[in-house]
Amino acid sequence: MGSAELNFRHWAALSLTGLLALTQSAAATCPKSGVPISTGPLSRALITLGRQCRVSLVVQDKSASSIYVPDQTLETPDGSIAPALHQLLEKTALTFTHTGTNAIAIVARSESASDGDNSEPPLLPAEEVTVTGRSLTGSHLRHLKLDSYAPIDVLAQPELEITGAQTISELLKFLPAVSGNSTSTSVTNGGNGTATVTLRGLPASNTLVLINGRRIVNNGFGGEAADLNTIPLSAVDRIEVLKDGASAVYGSDAIAGVVNIILRRDFDGLSVNSYYGQAERGDQQTSSHSITWGAGDDERHLMFSLAHYQQGEIFSRDRDLSSSADNRARGGTDLRSSASPQGYIALSDRVVTSTTDGIQGWTPEDLYNFREHTSALVPSERQSLYIAGNQSVSDSVETFAELMAVRTRSESTMAATPVFTRFDNGDLRISADQIYNPFGEEITDVRKRVLELGPRVQYNNTNTWRFNSGLKGLVDDWQWELTAAAHYTRAKERLANLIDPNRLSAGLKGADICNAETNCTPVNLLGAPGSIDREQLDYIRGENRVDGASRMASLTYIANGPLGENHAGDILAAAGVEIRREAIDFTSTDADGLSLIGGIASGSAQGERLIGEAFGEISVPLKADSLWLDGAVRYSDYSDFGNTANPKMALRWRPTPSLLVRASYATGFKAPTLVDMNQSGHQSQEFLFDPCTNSNAASLPGCNGRADQARIQYLTEFGGNPDLQPETSDNRSIGVVWTPGDYTGFHASLDLFEIRQNDVIDTSPQYLINQNAINNLFGDRVERDDKGDITRVIATRLNIGAREVRGVDASLRYQHQSRELGLIRWSMNSSHMASYLNQLAPGSPIEDLSGTFVDSASGGAGSLPEWKANTGVYWQRGRWEGGYTIHYVSDLQEDFTLSDEFVTRKIDSWSTHDLQVAYGVPVGFRFAIGIDNLLDEAPPFAASAFNDNFDARTYDLTGRYWYTTFSFSM
Repeated sequence: MGSAELNFRHWAALSLTGLLALTQSAAATCPKSGVPISTGPLSRALITLGRQCRVSLVVQDKSASSIYVPDQTLETPDGSIAPALHQLLEKTALTFTHTGTNAIAIVARSESASDGDNSEPPLLPAEEVTVTGRSLTGSHLRHLKLDSYAPIDVLAQPELEITGAQTISELLKFLPAVSGNSTSTSVTNGGNGTATVTLRGLPASNTLVLINGRRIVNNGFGGEAADLNTIPLSAVDRIEVLKDGASAVYGSDAIAGVVNIILRRDFDGLSVNSYYGQAERGDQQTSSHSITWGAGDDERHLMFSLAHYQQGEIFSRDRDLSSSADNRARGGTDLRSSASPQGYIALSDRVVTSTTDGIQGWTPEDLYNFREHTSALVPSERQSLYIAGNQSVSDSVETFAELMAVRTRSESTMAATPVFTRFDNGDLRISADQIYNPFGEEITDVRKRVLELGPRVQYNNTNTWRFNSGLKGLVDDWQWELTAAAHYTRAKERLANLIDPNRLSAGLKGADICNAETNCTPVNLLGAPGSIDREQLDYIRGENRVDGASRMASLTYIANGPLGENHAGDILAAAGVEIRREAIDFTSTDADGLSLIGGIASGSAQGERLIGEAFGEISVPLKADSLWLDGAVRYSDYSDFGNTANPKMALRWRPTPSLLVRASYATGFKAPTLVDMNQSGHQSQEFLFDPCTNSNAASLPGCNGRADQARIQYLTEFGGNPDLQPETSDNRSIGVVWTPGDYTGFHASLDLFEIRQNDVIDTSPQYLINQNAINNLFGDRVERDDKGDITRVIATRLNIGAREVRGVDASLRYQHQSRELGLIRWSMNSSHMASYLNQLAPGSPIEDLSGTFVDSASGGAGSLPEWKANTGVYWQRGRWEGGYTIHYVSDLQEDFTLSDEFVTRKIDSWSTHDLQVAYGVPVGFRFAIGIDNLLDEAPPFAASAFNDNFDARTYDLTGRYWYTTFSFSM
């Protein structure tokens, strides 16, 4: 039996042990002195009760808003919520029951129930505190039954607290359905200070991020996906993750799923929170502080939240795994750079290096370990302001407004700029008569690390504004909402200590070109470290700046309610229209169209589009309380490429009260982004592999001799395409949900999913290089010199790819209560990727990427584990709380070249353990201490990873991490 199987069995055994340990039912945590409530609508009373008892309460807006209750103190003997609910609902037509382990539902009394029936429904305190008439994510309908036709993960306030997470990206990183190339501040070289989420391993642009069910503006660097760093976690009430396609409901981008971030809007009182954490090794010192206040009455409500977050850095050199780019001892390759401070100087008859002891012969031991000067975790800070308010206009109409402003800053460090005179932009030949050339011959191949410039430092700044305002009301049994939104984000990036290729080119020439009259300063690339003086540095130093803005304005109207009824019950419907304008405008500096040496040229893109959409949904009961047919359709018209219509059909069948079977089919689309269609002038040094560097190069049709084996990066030009069409998809799912009545705290679900995607927009330079070398294709896109080395790759976006992803989601939840032990809850959430079939272009082979890792720096999809899961046991008794969570990522395979041989190696599975204990003082204080990665497990080594020898998008380099939180609420 392999070690991975043992690891998974060990992990599963811990999960089952946690389940078997729950022998008693969980206790409520209400104040034993009771819960006072003020005169007002029942909905507000339930909010107060739910918050005090830390219980999720879900109710229809209509029924809860139209019932008023007087001043009273709800009795909660022994901390139980049931007597309080009986007292509150006694004279109403409502009662309560559980809806799985996540909520208590306030529902209409059964007609057969007697007025004197005081039997106590099952009590299930849970993770979220919500009183809502909003629909579940994935539908605009407000179902009377809390059943969804697709799996939804819900992360709510109490669960957010027990994880200790301080950012949304940190919270979502370990969700089982998240895999692939999500970005965060853990990504340095190739990152830009933003954070995205990738469901099902598909690109971030295939996952739609919403706030309160509404679209938000995408990031300022081209708007390909929403930046999670511009959403403060302190303002979040809960996060709902829909793991199914939803283009029929929300439009473009919802192919892999939807992340709906629900913000606090009905908060009453004052809440102050502080957090401080630090890695056990003394770095990554992180702090956050927030204050939230809210107040209101029956007619109006206002709340605001202020937050500050600051994260310290980790340097690659401070972890054993990432300290060196030479991975031969681990079974990998030597990725140290041939551009060293001493230089790699190729003469006509030998290769030499220049040291303080003079000219010496160059050897592979002169390669440079650039990891000594790179940051592995980006230091960053954010400040945010969130204001939400509403005002009653009449008994049935209310106006509302929301304003959010977020400022983010980050700073990453990379090794000093390397110069490759044969392969970088510009004519970088060193003339034979150049003042610093002692060899008397023209030199074309010099590789030099210009330490004198200092490390490259990348600064990222983003300012985001979001404003939503509108009216909502009730007409008969129909609810309607009219919303106007204006969103704007501006992002700036500055990458310092680069080299201007045109000035360096001039500085490497003889006195006939480089002299005082031409304002040229000769540059010494052939000397020992320290030979480039300040005058030379000032002459060649360059700085890349990117300035981008994304804008979105929209007007949306939606109404929903009962359309009628048939023999089986009410027919529910929703319909709406949306008009949206999107625009981008970003530019970057360059050197007369060339990227600066050591950096990239992001190019520029300007574009806008007008989108008109109409959508509708319907839910038809086919058999009372047991069978429903749901349908949705959305028609979208884009001003720049045309129109599309996408339907969705779903069937929900409840053969018994405890069993739900659900199935759905939908089509989806992802519109090409404005960057995809309009970008020009984008250049970067990509981490790629050229098959012509192998020893069999002579047998490959596209190779002109064996290329330079020391190269790992290639100059690549990307470009937009105004003729792009949308990516299209088909989504299928079937699942079962079991909530047996005999085990009222138990919930189990199993869902099979399939996503088929066509016309995928791709720009894979690795595919171009492979086809060029192996089949002698794309000679116009892969430019090689007379020695067979690649000088430039031209990659323009095309609709050429196809994907098919299949898998299974499974979840188990169980909770009980007892007066002796308190509330104990166990949960397990897992996702299995059975296959990830990927075809880069028509006619190319279809590869199954499930269970593999291909670095995004090489154009790959990242880590796609076959299994990803988490399990945990959470406890609450009185004022004490505790949580123990295990995260698991199964092993992966990677392919790379080792000693001229193409090899496949295993990346080990990874598990981490998180622990938190908290205590709440009755006067409103809460104190917690936690440990992430309790066993100090380092990420598994990946030989083909470009950054720090592991995949930072999937794993965490920090090691054991301690934190403490302090909060006060009143």
